[in-house]
Order: sequence, then structure tokens, then C-alpha cells
Amino acid sequence: MGCGSDTNHAPTRRDAIKGGSAVLGGGLLAGCSSSRREPDATATAEATSDGATTEDVDPYEVTVRPGGTGTFDDLPETYATIPGVWMDLAMGFGIPPKAVASFNRISLDYYDALPGVEFDADDVLTFGTDGESGSYDKEVLYEIDADVHLMDPRLLKRYSGWDEGDLDEIEANVGPILGSFIRFPYGGRDPYYSLYEAFEKAAEIFQRRQQYEAWVDLKEEVYATIRSRVPDETPTVAAFNFQFAPDDGKFHAANVYAPRNDTRSLRLLGVEDALPAGEYVPNAAIGYEELLELDPDYIGCIGDLSYRSEAEFEQMIQSAQSHETVGTLRAVQEGNFVRTGGKRMGPIVDLFSAEATAKQLYPEEFGEWPGSIDEVPEDERLFDRQRVADVVNGEL
Repeated sequence: MGCGSDTNHAPTRRDAIKGGSAVLGGGLLAGCSSSRREPDATATAEATSDGATTEDVDPYEVTVRPGGTGTFDDLPETYATIPGVWMDLAMGFGIPPKAVASFNRISLDYYDALPGVEFDADDVLTFGTDGESGSYDKEVLYEIDADVHLMDPRLLKRYSGWDEGDLDEIEANVGPILGSFIRFPYGGRDPYYSLYEAFEKAAEIFQRRQQYEAWVDLKEEVYATIRSRVPDETPTVAAFNFQFAPDDGKFHAANVYAPRNDTRSLRLLGVEDALPAGEYVPNAAIGYEELLELDPDYIGCIGDLSYRSEAEFEQMIQSAQSHETVGTLRAVQEGNFVRTGGKRMGPIVDLFSAEATAKQLYPEEFGEWPGSIDEVPEDERLFDRQRVADVVNGEL
């Protein structure tokens, strides 16, 4: 699965930044020590007395727009990240972060649901408060000393309050900043990678081509099975970001079929977008009047599968049903709400979100949605948890 759009791009803010070579802790997943790493043909492995391997890797470069190009002398073992898709991309290769900005609204339930996959949040350092500008401490990034920073530099500047000089300093003295905002085109503009285009970039960074290809095969099989069972008649769905709050008076609409990662589960299930297909605005705010005009079959709540418990979700539905305006919508009256994985949906979360969305929209075909990912009966699951865990752990 290629990234053809990456071959021609505008000059980046740097030509090449050399990555760090520190091999530090951070709590590797069970079964995912360095002995499982699968470098490209440029790397050679030598057995050590304890059965692990050391690898000599020819320097290689990876370009991730908009950041630029990082040059690695060694395979990166540690990374720091802002909460988002890139942590789940790395977790797809069995590599937990050494540090995250914060654990705010990061759900670890998806990893807990995979047999033999472990994620110990106590082993992960934090260096800021998600979403608060100026809350990041540059000295902490020095102390973390990550081999690579998996984050969009535009988001890092936004949340830290740093300028280009600060980012260049981190890259020169610690490690490259390689990441891209793939929830949707940042500010409505390019560059933009689809989920698996970004995943392929992560595979280049960590030199995990075989695992990436195993993921592509797995995802395509799961998707094909789900698509083959989608009924001919599909409902209209109006999808919303930032939680659906009946009393706010403003609802942040998300076009299902726009270039954005966070609505991919709804696209997979073939829903009809209740929003007009005119000019694309990533999070257009609409009011009560526009919402009533849409009157969709379903309200799509992007991210609520990750951020809200079943009890909290039911409370939101009850609040909507008792609202004098929102309560008049057909979807609200019938309790037709569907929640998906949301903005931090990498390859692991994607599969759970696809399963949950299918069950919420088409229970007669896929089985009733029980309310949480760990309560789905084994004979009603739409993908094999053990197979996913094997791919995550590099058991190909």
C-alpha cells in the first residue's frame, strides 16, 4: 500500500535531522523485545548470550510531511508523542511510548482487550497537559531523550508555545520530530495522510515492513467481511465532533466522506451522510435550526467509544431526549446514537471501532452491541483478537 502523494512535496523546514541512538526503557510489550525487530535487508543481527540480538543498521532517512526528513543511524527504540493516532500506530508494532504529553482521554481498553498485549501506563513518562498552550517543558524532553518524537510539529508548536528555533533545537540535540495530523487536513489544508499511509511511515521509522504488510492483509480481510454483510438499505447519519451536548446550542458537524480519519468507521459501514456535500469545513458549527433540518436516522458521536463509558453515553442520550428542541429529532426519540473510536484511531482502535459501529447500526446482521468492547461474545466478534495480538507482537 503506497504513499504516492509523498514523492513530490514542497521543501521542508529542514533537510535532515539526525536521530538519537539512545536505547532506553519505557516498558516494552510482552513478547516484543528487540529480538523481535525485523529490520530491512540493510541491517544485520548478531546473537548475544541471552538470545537477544544487536543490530547494525545502515543510516536511513524517513520523510514525514510537514516536518521533514529524519536520518537514523540506529533503529529507534524509544519515542515521545502527543496523544493521538501516532501512539496507536507504534502500538500496532508492539512499541509503547517512553513518554506522552498526557494520558488525558487516552483509552487503554483496546490494548487490554488483546490477549498477551500489555501496556503499563506507570512506565510511561508525561511532559505536559494535553491541549493547554505553553504547558510543555522543553527540559523534560531533554531528560526523556527519546530517539524520535512522533508528533506533528504544528501541534507541538501550538501546545508548547515554542517557535521553529525551539523545534530545531530539540531535533538537533535530542531526536527528529516526525508526525502528521491525520484526523483531517490540518486547518483544512494539505499535507494529509490517510491512516495506512501514516502507518506505512511509522513502519519506515521503526523498520517494520513485514508487520505493516501483515496489518494490511488483516485489515483488508476484516473490512471485506464486514462490507459483504452490510445491508443494501443504509441509514443517514449526521456525525459530530467534541461530544454531542444538547444544551450547547452549537454542534460540530463532521462530513463522513471527507478526507478525515475519525469518520472511517462510518464510511466502512456505507452510511449516507446527512450533512450536505458542499464546501468542506472540518468541524463546522451548526445550530438547532440546521440540526432539525437534517433530522438524520442516526446521530454519530465521534470518539465517544473511547471517551465515554456506557453509563455516561446513556446519560447523554437521556439528556437529548428530554431537551425541548433536540428531543424532537427522530434519531433522538428512537435512541439511534452510534459512537465510534474517534480522533486517536490508529490500526488497533480502528478494528474495534469498525466492530462496534457495525453492531450499533446493523444489530440484526452483526449482533447486538453490548455497550463495551470487552463484552462482545466471542462467537459474535468481527475479528480475531488473538490474530491481532500476534501481529502486534511480531508473531507473523
